[in-house]
Amino acid sequence: MKLGPRSYAILWDAHAWAGAVASVLLFVVFFLGAFALFAEELSPWQERTFRAPIAADDAMALAVAQRLADAEAAERQGWFGISLPTDEEPWLRVWRPSGSSLAYSFVHPVSGERFDQRSDLGDFLNQMHFFGPLPHGQTIAGFASLVLVLLAVTGFLLQLGSVLRELIRFRPFAKQRRVFWSDAHKVVGVISLPFFLVFGLSGAVLGLEESLDPAVTAALFDGDAAAMAEVSEWPRLPEPSGVPAPAPDLRAAYESATARYPDAVHRWFFIANLGDENAIVDLPGEEPGKIAPFTNVRIDRRGEVIWTRDAGGGNLYAGPVAALYGLHFASWASLWGKAIWALLSLLGAFGILAGNLLWIERRRVKAPTRFDRFLARFTAGGCAGLAIAVAAIFAANQLLPSDMQGRVGAEKAAFLLAWAGGIAYAFAARDAAVAAKRLLLGAGYCVLAVPFLDAALTARVPFDPRTPWLFATEAGLAIFACLLLSSAAAIRRMGARRQKVSAPVTAA
Repeated sequence: MKLGPRSYAILWDAHAWAGAVASVLLFVVFFLGAFALFAEELSPWQERTFRAPIAADDAMALAVAQRLADAEAAERQGWFGISLPTDEEPWLRVWRPSGSSLAYSFVHPVSGERFDQRSDLGDFLNQMHFFGPLPHGQTIAGFASLVLVLLAVTGFLLQLGSVLRELIRFRPFAKQRRVFWSDAHKVVGVISLPFFLVFGLSGAVLGLEESLDPAVTAALFDGDAAAMAEVSEWPRLPEPSGVPAPAPDLRAAYESATARYPDAVHRWFFIANLGDENAIVDLPGEEPGKIAPFTNVRIDRRGEVIWTRDAGGGNLYAGPVAALYGLHFASWASLWGKAIWALLSLLGAFGILAGNLLWIERRRVKAPTRFDRFLARFTAGGCAGLAIAVAAIFAANQLLPSDMQGRVGAEKAAFLLAWAGGIAYAFAARDAAVAAKRLLLGAGYCVLAVPFLDAALTARVPFDPRTPWLFATEAGLAIFACLLLSSAAAIRRMGARRQKVSAPVTAA
């Protein structure tokens, strides 16, 4: 089965132009998605305090959490969050509202010692995966995900009748670079088609859900937010009564949630209306191994269970949304499963980049326009510069003093400034490909040095398998560095091959 000439031309234009316009955005989403998957697992790396295990059971941690909640309820009313220790974060985490966002600190589960947040590396890379720190970034990521669905569907239709051939046809040593990029784009596209569709659909839902919620509520429920909340399986919280009251009993809430969902892991307490008679405790749970693993138990201040939500949701709206969330973040997977998801994410980033470079090569052979020249440099700086930015934030995490005022902001600034510097360098350089090669080399060597830098600063042996979390992070960084250096070497080889091919023509 093949498309007619007119249908093929329309789909080709839609696929090519949508890919060219959104390619760098989609590359960022997929590239950083590999890090977003391990936002929690990066905690022992970014905060050295978490590397020392703490002998504290849940009973001890709950006693400390209760004291914190009691003190908070006596001081003020409002929202408050606590998480119990985990393998990655052996201290309690405490959330408090700070303006329009949340600020958090950590508390020792035995002594009650406290320290404020000193790094945001994992969370920040996770947020940048959705462009969260940028104005309207999450909405932009949602629309970019819709473009990804368009690219996946149109790409499949363009290859009707030749899918199997494109899957196995790869000519890495072709004299023309556009042949290499064409084959790479098609092979990766065929392999990653289900992955692209899953991530495109889930990314669109997660990215656009919040911004489109008012419009959906107005269109489907005549503006009734309570009805929308019921369908979403997240009922609205009661308003504060104005009557002061002590904090809820967290141990009793924990036991009620565990009794309701014995297979779920409960580590989080989110308290609304703390210090008020109408205080409510939400206890999310996670049932390992499920695609949609999250449960929820809501308990009032008197210890009564007033609402529960099973894993996977209970209606045709909440169920698919929960499944898409689980698929997107691989919450069903073990560490090895997440590693496979991360490699697929990097492969997807390469496939998107290959399509962009195919466009650039095709246009270069003809008469490149100002847009084509801009796209070539923006691709080099935006993509290779992103690798420099990731290397910069990992290096900053190592080099900045732990007691530095504004350390979290300095880490983020290192990322954004390095990325902006990479883009600026690509536009200032004489050749975009050479700029990309140099940026990738710098990023690769910097990332490769980070494990050894950490080992030197902490007087330990790098790549020690006896420290699983550190070893996993270091192994991931080493693999990532090798990919960056291999990409730089591939660009160099392609440039040399291009010069050999063009030499006879120049001589003639």
